[in-house]
Amino acid sequence: MWSELPQLPAPEIDLLPDTIQHPVLVNLSDYRLIVITGPDGEKFLQGQTTCDFRRLEQHEWLRGAHCNAKGRMHSTFVAAKIDDQQIGLRVHASIAESALKALQKYIVFSKAEARVHTALLVGVLGDAAEATLPFSLPDVGHCDTSAGFPVLKLEPHATEIWLLDNAQAGIPDQLPGVWAQPACWQQYFLERGIAEVTAESVEELLPQELNYQLIDAVSFDKGCYTGQEIVARMHYRAKLKKHLYLAEADLSADSRLEFGVDVVGEKGNVGKVINATRLEQNRWRLLALVQDDATQNSAHLAVAGQPILTWKPLPYAIPNESS
Repeated sequence: MWSELPQLPAPEIDLLPDTIQHPVLVNLSDYRLIVITGPDGEKFLQGQTTCDFRRLEQHEWLRGAHCNAKGRMHSTFVAAKIDDQQIGLRVHASIAESALKALQKYIVFSKAEARVHTALLVGVLGDAAEATLPFSLPDVGHCDTSAGFPVLKLEPHATEIWLLDNAQAGIPDQLPGVWAQPACWQQYFLERGIAEVTAESVEELLPQELNYQLIDAVSFDKGCYTGQEIVARMHYRAKLKKHLYLAEADLSADSRLEFGVDVVGEKGNVGKVINATRLEQNRWRLLALVQDDATQNSAHLAVAGQPILTWKPLPYAIPNESS
């Protein structure tokens, strides 16, 4: 199915530099696009997900999650309008089929349908992209379809392009820049404190456990959706004692970091790894869900050599909710 997509140039970059001076192109082959088609698509998603799909009318893109009745996330996604009859949800490839099934369970009651589309997804990183791309870019937080395909401006230096159908043939050759490994996209967004659900974490996490209430991925005034009661109760009544934090660590050559690896502090287990990516040599960057006070003390990973974590600042503030 996916072999039908155009062949893109081989990646030349394995690791993003600290400063990206020229456009870096990333084949987002680690992701898939679920397309919701039909007149009830927006209404359906409004009643199923954590974000407010009415914002699509202002040409915004959205970050959100689809939860089960217990508030545990089936999937996390980036969403945008493709056209008047189609909305796209970009999800991690490892959960594309399970996410689709979770949506299809309820979509039978709507005038809409969901499927995984053979879209070519491309990320563009770097501060030079604005001047060099062969089409205009929207403002940060918005999506523009005037080029014939969705262009999402995620951040000042991060753009996402969804190439569907006819757009796949000619556009990739017009993109200026050097191609990077797919893992570079995760490297970029891990540093910005943005985690996602993968196959290992399906229905394991509440949105707050990925800091989604802090990155505009949960609306608390949109009305009801599946799992909303649990998510809202956690927000209004609970005192959160754990949040997602950014860290780095040096692992032994034969060690890997995956979802669920324990983080151990002075008094025992204080949390677990959520997402991680390898940097140069044996250094890893990770997002871990840990007790808030764990970042004030020494902590290590429960893998060979018990590597010490070096905590890194996030680009957004963690509120003090435990007092």
